[in-house]
Order: sequence, then structure tokens, then C-alpha cells
Amino acid sequence: MAEADHALFNGDYPAAITEYTTALAASSDSDIRAAALLGQGRLHYLTGVYPNALNEFRAVIDSYSESTQVADAYYFLGETLMLLNRYAEASEAFANYLTIRPGVLDAFINERRADALAATGDYGAALTAYIAAVQSPRLPTNFSVELKLAQTYVVLGDYVTAQVVYDDIFARTGSEDIKAQVDYARGQMFTALGQVEQATTAYVDAVFNFPHAYFSYLGLIELVNAGYPVDELQRGLVDYYAGQYSIAQIALDRYLSGSPSDPSTALYYKGLIMRDQDEYAEALTLWDAVIQGGETSSFWDSAWEQKAYTQWAYLEDYAAGEKTLLDFVAVAPTHPRAAEFLFDAGRVAERDKRLEDAARIWQRIPVEYPNSEYVYRALFHSAICHYRLADYSSAQTVFWQAQNLATTPAERAGAYFWTGKSQAAQGDAASAQATWQQAAPLDPTGYYSERSRDMLNNHTPFTLPELIDLGIDRQSELRQAELWMRTTFNYPSETDFSVPGPLAGDPRYIRGIEFWHLGMVDLAEAEFNDLRDGSTNDPLTSYRLAVFLSDLGLYRQAILSARQVLDLAGLDDAGTLTAPVLFSHIRFGAYFPDLVVPAAQDNGFHPLFVWSVIRQESLFDPSIQSSAGAFGLMQILPATGEEIVSRIGWPPDYTQADLLRPDVNITLGIDYLATQRDNLGGDLYAALAAYNGGPGNAAAWQSLANGDPDLLVEIVRFDETRQYLKGIYEVFTIYSHLYGRAP
Repeated sequence: MAEADHALFNGDYPAAITEYTTALAASSDSDIRAAALLGQGRLHYLTGVYPNALNEFRAVIDSYSESTQVADAYYFLGETLMLLNRYAEASEAFANYLTIRPGVLDAFINERRADALAATGDYGAALTAYIAAVQSPRLPTNFSVELKLAQTYVVLGDYVTAQVVYDDIFARTGSEDIKAQVDYARGQMFTALGQVEQATTAYVDAVFNFPHAYFSYLGLIELVNAGYPVDELQRGLVDYYAGQYSIAQIALDRYLSGSPSDPSTALYYKGLIMRDQDEYAEALTLWDAVIQGGETSSFWDSAWEQKAYTQWAYLEDYAAGEKTLLDFVAVAPTHPRAAEFLFDAGRVAERDKRLEDAARIWQRIPVEYPNSEYVYRALFHSAICHYRLADYSSAQTVFWQAQNLATTPAERAGAYFWTGKSQAAQGDAASAQATWQQAAPLDPTGYYSERSRDMLNNHTPFTLPELIDLGIDRQSELRQAELWMRTTFNYPSETDFSVPGPLAGDPRYIRGIEFWHLGMVDLAEAEFNDLRDGSTNDPLTSYRLAVFLSDLGLYRQAILSARQVLDLAGLDDAGTLTAPVLFSHIRFGAYFPDLVVPAAQDNGFHPLFVWSVIRQESLFDPSIQSSAGAFGLMQILPATGEEIVSRIGWPPDYTQADLLRPDVNITLGIDYLATQRDNLGGDLYAALAAYNGGPGNAAAWQSLANGDPDLLVEIVRFDETRQYLKGIYEVFTIYSHLYGRAP
């Protein structure tokens, strides 16, 4: 069974179903047979074979009624029936779960039961279940249950209580989206009651106070359909934020055709709409009108910014974009954003490959805006331009100026590293070595200090250790860590460090474990994250969480908990590596080894490199989804996943949900990374840049770097991608030190 459960954890469904089937056939033990049947049912549920899943869950319930698996079987039976629209049966299954396992997930299961009852039309029973859900212990809410509760009161005709619930939600939430949703729901309720004035008040509140929210757009539709005279500017803004650009333009035009009190806002947003419709000349004209209206407009600086961005990014007229930014600085040299615009002007010149102009612009910043946050970056980028022009003497001079103005160890290390590179390029190897000697200890574990050590040792980037050892003596590490905890935090000798210890009684721990066992990783994460957040000043609880969660398989929360302990000990990044190795093995774990090692080797990567990428992408959380829509351990976009699957012909019957399976995600992610590497001549920096910033961009950056990997990192024009490259390199260095061995 352990092999089957591990395969399910890895998302290797074929292996898991084989193991569960084998266990069921080979064992006469009722507990093992019940667990195997439940496992088979879960796999059929996950893969959409619902008739088989129903049979297997019912077999657990009917044939092994004394098994601890029965409650789980009822839960999965309920979810399967929900997918089949058999809501009455689903409600009964959820009720049976609550009977067998009360006081654990009461809020969640009651909500699911209420959803099922509402779908059958039994709103009275649904109301009772929603009330039970609201009253049961749970994490701070996004108010989804309360909103359902209020709507159920509306359906049942209890408008007074519904209003009380809506008012409570509105008062307690800090989310503008939820406030707008409440306003819209109240408007709908008042409309149904024929209370037009109250409905209008609710819709108007949403439209005027929360224009970004989608429910405000729905409220606007109600107002317009009712003939209510909505301010055309506000109407245009709400339409714009809802993505209804054509309608927004009409409203803004009506506003501008009258006697507008705030024409600059309308002109600014109309410019954005025109650009979206590829009407670039019209957009520029509109922003010029905002600019000519003077600095009193709240969108004055933004109009300059959008004008410049449209010129260089859309029209590829870099000189015009640069001029717009420089004109802003000339017109408003004391504006709070003047230094930012001057910095951006240098960026535009650099994109246009006018490196001398870029260097000159950037070197203005420390002179004209010496107190600006852009001073160091401007000097650093200016020096990089000189280096790219092979003017190594000027580069060295400016890097040294940057070093003198650096405010952090990382900045000083960067300036020293590139000073050394400039000296080496001039043939002064001795001075370069001396400079790198100064850089290496400045920011231990930081990118530039690590690269300085590489230069001193004549190592190219991503130099691999000759041997690696993934073996861990967990019990020995635990003993060392406990001794360190006692000494560091002055715990008395009788302190119990057992895991989970007192955590076992915390409701969040109890719910988290149950969510985990039911496969709801995101909800388990939320419970343990809340528990960790509540322990920011408690090293012992944080320690227990780190150890327990790493054993459980919730690696992201384990990593964060371990770092929390080290922070409480007052350790900086370098200091954390002097703590007992248990903490490093948790924070930089060789997780999913049976998936990572073979896939890495099959694609010509070292496993340490792949672990570094996965850690940077997801902190080993297979359930994570980014705001950009990327999924899983290696953060794969759905379109990219489909392209890879189409090319390699695996896995069969692929769906987007498969990206949350570690087995699939790691296989696809490593394949995609290998493709980028091969397309870019084996360059790992460029491959990583392609993985994060796009293949076309990476190819362009690589061509500008002329084979210098350090220069490629600096040429990368996306701040996120540049930090991504540095972050992976820092993590790779730690992995190499942690697991590397001398022959």
C-alpha cells in the first residue's frame, strides 16, 4: 500500500492503479482491502471514470463498514455524485461523512451538503446546512458561505435576515470585489421586492465606489436598463475595467462632448482604449491633450508614461519614446517621478542598441538626483553599457563609482564582481583576482559573491560537483537540531520536541491533516499556513511544523516554517547554512527524487540543477497556481503544456488538470527546459531565460551577450527574469554545497 499511496502522491496514476489492484488481490486483511478499494476509487474519480468510482466507494462502505476508510469513501462518493448531478444522494453521502467524523471538517462538508441540497431545490434544508457551516470552526473566510446563506434567505423570502447577513459581510470584508458583489446582490433583492429606490442606491454604491469590480459592471447594466442617469465618466470607467472597451469609448465620448469637469481622466482612459484598438496616433493625441492640460491632472505623469511606452513598445520608435521621457524630465525636473523617467529613458536607448546614449543618460541620475533610489542601478547599467562597448577602462571607473554608492552587500558585491571582470578584460589578471577576493565574502550565498568565487576557482556557471550524496540520517539530524534549539532558544532540558506534540490538538492542524488525506492540498496548505503565521514568534511550534510537514509532503510550508525558526534565531542568509543540517535539508530538499533524477538524466540535466529550478518556481508545491495562470511544480502554462504533450505524445487523455500531477508536471517541465537549452546551443542561462521570459526574448538577449554568460544576465530586460536567473544560481550553489562530495 505504501507504494500505491506514494505513486498517487507523485501523480503517477498508472503505477498507482496497478499497485492498488495488486494489493487488493494479494491481501485478505480488511483494512488493506478497504484502503486499496478507496485508492482505486480515488483514481477513477480523478480520471473521470465515475461509474467505477461509485462502485468502489460503495464497496468500501458496504463491505468494510468498520474500516477507518469509510468516512473518506462517503466524502468521495458525495463529490462523485455531485459531478453526476445526483444531488440528493450526494447530500446524503456528505451527511454520512459528518456522522462518522464529526467536528473535523464541519464547515467545509456542511457547505458541500448545503450546495447539494440547494441544487435539489430543498432550500430549507440547505439553509440549515449553510448556518451549520457558518457556525463551525474554520479559517477566516472569503465570505463564500455567507453569500450563499444570504441568497438562500432571499430564495426563502426572508429578506430581513438576508439584509442582516449582507450588511454583516459588507462591514467585515476588506475586499472591494466582495463589497461590489454584496451591493449587486442587495440590488437584486430590492428589485425583486419592488423597492426600486433601495435597489438603485445599492447599484450606485457599487458603480461609484468600486469601479474595478465586475459586479459593479453588472450593477451598471441594471441602472442603465432602468433608465437611471449614470455619470458618463463613471460609466466609461466601469465599462473599461470590465473589458467593454467599445461601450466605454462611447460613454467617454458623450462625457467629453458636454461640459466635462474632469476631461483629463476621460482623455487618458480613451487613450488606453484607442491603443487597445491599434489606433496609436489617436491614443498619442489624446495623451498629448492630457499633458497640455497641466500637472494638476492626476493622470498627467501617467499620460507621459503611456505616450512614451506606446512610441517605443508598440510603434518601435525608440528615439521618440526616449525623447518623451527626457522631455518630461526637462519640463518637470522636480517631479517625484523625474528620476524614474530618466532611468527609463536610458532603458529605451539601451533597447535601441544606442549604448553610448544609454550610458550618458544613466550617468545623469547621480548628478541630478543624488538621493534617488535609482542611483546605484543607473551607474551599474551605465557601466554595463561601457563594458558591452569594450570600453573596459570606463566600465571599471563607473563600476567603482557604483561601489562607493552601494547601499547593500549585494550591490557592493555586484560592483566589485564587474570591476574584476573589467580589470580582467584589460589584461590585469592580478587586480581582477584581488577584486574578486574582496567581492566573495561581501554577500555570502548572494549571486555576485558566488560568481566571484567561481572566477577565483576558474569555474564556469553551473559547475557541477564531481559526486553527490543524497543520503540523510534523519534521526541523527533531529538530535542535532533539538540540541541546537535548546541552546539557541534557552529551552529547559525537559522540553518535549516530539512531533507533532501539542500541534495535534490545534483545530487547524486537525483540519489540515484531513484535507491532506482527502487530496485537497490547497486547503491543507491554507490551514498549515495560518498555523505557521500564528507562530511567527514561537520557534518550537515552527520547528515542529517544519519537521512534520516535510515528512508529510507539504514541502512549501515545511520550507517556510524552517526559515521561520532560523529567522527567530537571528540568522541571515549565510548564517542559516551554519545551523544544523536538518534545516538545510528541509529548505533545500531533494524532493520527488524518483521523478526528478530519471527525468533529469534522460534530458541531459543534473538533478541538482532541476531541483534548483523547481524550488525557484514553486517551493515544491505541486498544487500552486500563479496569477499568470501557470500550474504546478515547474509552473507550466496550459498552452505550453498542450504544445509539449502534442509533441511528445504523453500523457494519454491529457487535460489541464494533469499539470497538478507531479509526475506529469516534472516530465513536461524538464522536456520544455531541455528544448530551450538545445535551441540555444546548450546555454543554461539562456535556457532559463527562455523558460521564464520567452524563447524569442532569450535568443535576442543571448545574441547581445556575445557568449558571456554574466553579460547575458545583465542584458535581460525583464527584472523578474533577471532575478529568476540569479535566484536559481544562488539555490544551485547551495544544493551543490549541501549534496556535493569530493571524489
